[in-house]
Amino acid sequence: MLRVFLFLGFLISFSCSNDEECVIILNKETIKGDNYFYFRPNYLPNSQSNNIGGTGLNRDYVSGKVSQEIYDQYAVGDEYCF
Repeated sequence: MLRVFLFLGFLISFSCSNDEECVIILNKETIKGDNYFYFRPNYLPNSQSNNIGGTGLNRDYVSGKVSQEIYDQYAVGDEYCF
């Protein structure tokens, strides 16, 4: 019985994972007062389309809207976790 509890405890401890995702910022842009980071997704995007104006970026990239405070804290090339 002790082995069962130890095994269950082991499973529970490893099943609780951190859901934080980290990406590398490839471009930053402010559009109509909204701040965006552009990055490559950690998954294959389905039919999501975007018109990114940055150099070298295409529809294989995604964006995320961030606050002014967060926008000012990070530079292109930095790792951003959310």
